[in-house]
Amino acid sequence: MKKMMKKLAVVLCLVFVVSALTACGGDSKSTDSTSANGSSDSGKTDILTGSWRQESDMDGNWVFTFSDGKAKLVGETTGFTGEGTYKLDEANGKVTVMIEGWSAEKEFTYTLNGNNLKLVSTYASYDLNKQ
Repeated sequence: MKKMMKKLAVVLCLVFVVSALTACGGDSKSTDSTSANGSSDSGKTDILTGSWRQESDMDGNWVFTFSDGKAKLVGETTGFTGEGTYKLDEANGKVTVMIEGWSAEKEFTYTLNGNNLKLVSTYASYDLNKQ
């Protein structure tokens, strides 16, 4: 009987320790601000979140808005408006954007310097300022 009580006490102690460690572990989501699909975890923002504007006599005025994996592009001088999605790859300095009205998604290499964002792809280049 004494051996059984000792074993039971050890098992209960182990259950207690495991429960305490589980309670301190936080949630099971990634600690990175960007989830596997490129969108931000709830309550967190990625480095592109916000509105970015380009004013150019040659290339036109464009506004990109990024938030929680959703993207919007407005061509102020062309009248184009499209919504879509984006996937951010901070490790490689790339963002993949798909906007309705585009024939395919476009991968941009980005450079972020304070409030200036440069997006460069095979198809287009944007020099944007944070709004």
